[in-house]
Amino acid sequence: MSRWILLVFLLVSVLQLSAAQETLHCCTKVDGSCRLACVKISLVAVAVNPKELSTRVTEIRKYCSQEQELFWACMNETIQDITRGANWSGRLCCSQAWSSRCQTSCARASSRDDLKSDCRQSDEIDFFGCLTRQEDGDDCCLPANSKECRNACAAVFRSERTPDRETREAVREACAERSPRVHQCVKNHTKLTPAHNTDKYLHCCERSDDSNCTKTCLRAMRTMTTDREIVDTLRDGGCGDPMGSDMVWACFMQTGQTAPGRKSSGTSGEVSRIDRTGIDSAKLICCSQASSGSCYRLCRLTFFNDWNRLIGSFYSDCLSQPSEERLVRCITEVEEPCELGCDGLSFCTNLNHRPTQLFRSCSRQFDEAAQLDVALRQQQGFINMSSFLLPMRNISQCSPETWKAVACVLHTKPCHPASHISNICYEDCLDLLNECVDDTRLPQGSTPESLCSRLSPQGASCISLQDFMQPNPEWVGATLDLQVTSPCRGDPCNESQVCVVNRNCPAGKVCPKYSCVDGCRLGDVSKYVVPQRTYMRLPVVKVGKNCFKICHCSAKGVTENCSKSFCYPYDSCMYGSHKINHSDTFYIECNQCSCNAGEITCSKKHCGTRAFSSLPCNCPPHHMPVCGKNGNTYPSACLAKCAGLKDADFKIGPCSSQDPCDPNPCGAGLRCVPSRQVCLSLVHNVCPQFECVDARTSCKGVPHEKVCDTDNQEHPNLCFLVQYNKRLAYKGPCLANCKLTGVVCGTDGQNHLSECAALAARVAVDYEGPCQAVGLALPTAAPQCGATVRCRPLAAAGCAAATPPGSCCPACGGALRLLVSQKQADRAALIVRKTAAFSVAAVLDALERLVQTAECRLLGHLTIEADIFVQVRPISATPSALQLAACVAEAEKLAALVQTANPRLLSQLSLSLLTAAAVVHEPAATAASAVFAPAWPLAALLAALLVL
Repeated sequence: MSRWILLVFLLVSVLQLSAAQETLHCCTKVDGSCRLACVKISLVAVAVNPKELSTRVTEIRKYCSQEQELFWACMNETIQDITRGANWSGRLCCSQAWSSRCQTSCARASSRDDLKSDCRQSDEIDFFGCLTRQEDGDDCCLPANSKECRNACAAVFRSERTPDRETREAVREACAERSPRVHQCVKNHTKLTPAHNTDKYLHCCERSDDSNCTKTCLRAMRTMTTDREIVDTLRDGGCGDPMGSDMVWACFMQTGQTAPGRKSSGTSGEVSRIDRTGIDSAKLICCSQASSGSCYRLCRLTFFNDWNRLIGSFYSDCLSQPSEERLVRCITEVEEPCELGCDGLSFCTNLNHRPTQLFRSCSRQFDEAAQLDVALRQQQGFINMSSFLLPMRNISQCSPETWKAVACVLHTKPCHPASHISNICYEDCLDLLNECVDDTRLPQGSTPESLCSRLSPQGASCISLQDFMQPNPEWVGATLDLQVTSPCRGDPCNESQVCVVNRNCPAGKVCPKYSCVDGCRLGDVSKYVVPQRTYMRLPVVKVGKNCFKICHCSAKGVTENCSKSFCYPYDSCMYGSHKINHSDTFYIECNQCSCNAGEITCSKKHCGTRAFSSLPCNCPPHHMPVCGKNGNTYPSACLAKCAGLKDADFKIGPCSSQDPCDPNPCGAGLRCVPSRQVCLSLVHNVCPQFECVDARTSCKGVPHEKVCDTDNQEHPNLCFLVQYNKRLAYKGPCLANCKLTGVVCGTDGQNHLSECAALAARVAVDYEGPCQAVGLALPTAAPQCGATVRCRPLAAAGCAAATPPGSCCPACGGALRLLVSQKQADRAALIVRKTAAFSVAAVLDALERLVQTAECRLLGHLTIEADIFVQVRPISATPSALQLAACVAEAEKLAALVQTANPRLLSQLSLSLLTAAAVVHEPAATAASAVFAPAWPLAALLAALLVL
């Protein structure tokens, strides 16, 4: 009986249990009714509800005999492990861990240190946030002089929600007199701003589609006394998280420019701009690229809140160090981003007519600076090269044209297309200094070799002077200004606006070349502006941690609705015995992979010899499309499963054939409108394909988001479209220069109503007519579906082109493939809960804003190989060679931005999900060399099916 008594004693003493998974391990040692009783034990439930403990102990005693010794030994061992840390406050958090392994570890742990091997902070953000909250509670509650005070204090920290009035009052009554330190500590943690003028927000409650939200809202506005209580009550009452795109929350913001309960004027309760965005969040992102700990810390302090005092030290101590090349490049990218094109120079004339090359500062100002620099060198006998003052011989006799090229390159800063480095090549530097440096006046110990090694290390990417010693032979004489234009070059908008290229101008019409839209600056001294209605990912400075928060840039260009900070380490990855550093890219066979904060992400190409097919998982190339619950169409169930979907996660038929409004998912009086999207996260197990529109009231207050109906008429938003009883063709303005009718097959495997509808969805047209085939995934820019599909002729023979995997037809233009971090997408989904914020369309929209050539458009889709395929194509059906070259250069620029972790990408939530990029365009195959997909014999099909 001793074993039985020990078990009961241990079970009764456990009040902080978690992780049922470990108990289930013991259950495998018994069968029958004992096992059924065992598996009902939930340690998480026992931790929260002592009555559950009593019930389960009674069940076990009924069905499990004491003679089952292995079972009881396992149970005793498990419970003994757990009870060692029963007094640890972190036990309350075990149920918030995602993985069963972390839950089990938490159930056995006595402190945070015991979790290191099983709980990764980057994966368990909510769990570690809860641990931090409980630790704060321990610090507050430990000095309590009574059990009543200690319990009342602990209740404050039990939930992430702000404690209600009753909970705060209980602390005051139990602690104020006998434990004033505890009372004061709790007050410091629960500072609340009194609510003011809540009556003016009452009308916003009626904007909700949810009757429960409306009732909760009205009650909160009339009874709650603090702004935090109002927000928490609304979130719990069905109104969702505070987001500017939600009707209720948007009304609150429009009414008072602050959250409900806040004063409209500045108060001590408002968060300062610096606290929200730092002095310069774009440069703050760069700090993680510092190679030394001292520069990392100095960078973070400088660009968060101590810019005036530290900026000089940062530039002298860090940006002048050759070892900080990555940090220097990142800071430079923020200050002077690489953009296509250089023209209009009167001194550096060899740099003119270069529309497809990247420059940081091609302008008349820097042209004049280069001319002045050459004149000063001739007078003074010195040259300033990247902070080195070098004594020279007579420059007029020592390669004068070369030194002119040096001055022009140093001032206009051409960029290497892949790395965006602007350093002169080591060989050019060495030739110049050997010929022209005055050895007698060099500092002791300095040589041309040592100086050039510091300016441009051997083997590193660099800018060759030879490319700028003569005019560009490729485009001289061409009417460049008519063929390619970059209307946003030079930032024509003001400092709080974003320039957006206008690519939708009907042929023969005169249209504005760009528009200026409001945006949010990333700090008081930042030059970078994020456009309105964009979710931002901003760094948060915490000692020893890599932390971020997500904020929303409103339609009025106000940074708002910032989330709590979330932190995760930049862990390296292990592949076999190989250690891979965070942010590094590598290949596993033919698949590109990336390491991001301990997560390895790879594409899913089929590598090696082509036994049956070139498709992922060796799936046969038959076309029987299915629609995944992520909104993506897969050519077959095999390819859907290969992408990670289960049988219950897809339906037969392409997504375009599914009607998301049948049956009507919207409430009474609301109109369901299809709104298709492809989601990058299914952490909430939902990817809405519709919108519910309320057109019963005036549409004038609804934000403008243009839509086009099937009659090619444009409406300010879906509300107006519904009021006019029109049918949606696609979201966005009605497009010009495309076909309005005729079903086309997109590269996404979907049927689109017209070419215009496909382009509006940012999907390239594969071929005309409905989808009927799946192409092979071969790395050649050639037709992949044989005679079953008629491809459009290429815009130019031998052009740079690509055929997306699973598609049939090649197309001219630049092409790249992007890897997406699933964990980053899931983290974002847990915070934002707006799937459109990190959909494929959101990624493509943000990327096209970085394409400055007006004659190029960006298209893309989620591929069968689990990455995003992006094409930058000419808008014209008959593009010039220069337009094709410009689009290719734009694609290569985007790939470089991803590969170098550019702050312009990392500061936007949708683009921060991208971890690696690869350029994949190549010269198009000629008709003679094109590889056509052969018809598959029945035997091969059957053999392929057997491997599924």
